[in-house]
Amino acid sequence: MKKLSLLLSLFLVIFFPVIAQEAREVVPEESLTLKKGNIPPQILKAADELFKGSSQIAWGVFPYELKDYGWVVNTEYNEPIDHYEIHLRTADGSDAYVVFESTGELIRYKLIKKNSPVPQAIMKSIESGPYKDWKVNGDVMLIRNNQKKIVEHYTVNLVNGNMKKTLYFTTKGEVVMNK
Repeated sequence: MKKLSLLLSLFLVIFFPVIAQEAREVVPEESLTLKKGNIPPQILKAADELFKGSSQIAWGVFPYELKDYGWVVNTEYNEPIDHYEIHLRTADGSDAYVVFESTGELIRYKLIKKNSPVPQAIMKSIESGPYKDWKVNGDVMLIRNNQKKIVEHYTVNLVNGNMKKTLYFTTKGEVVMNK
């Protein structure tokens, strides 16, 4: 029994990292992270102006094109990297992830509102729709897209037993997409 246990342990130590690495998408995070001094000053200034009273936590390049809803990246994006992302902590403890053009122009931000109630219009939509028996799970996410036109939408995660669903809402509470 000891031999079997030792053999199993040895197998896991040798092969598990290889298996685990193949199971997830490999993104060279260290090449995406930058020091604050490597971010163009116009971006740092824009972030400070847009999110007054926030603390900048991390900086990096953003090599992917964002999709229309949610915060999903297009990993097939193969243009030169000219976008920067700043992670901020707002005065109320929420996390903001902000993507800028190299010129300092805001592209999009995601604001994860910590312990914030779901907006009333969205709660009303959930309670009167097909997900009325589901529960809100986690923090509400507000996403603002400034690319083609300014669009704000909310992302809300719902659970019902072991089933999970992510719904995307307009600010008026209309469902625009669900996953």
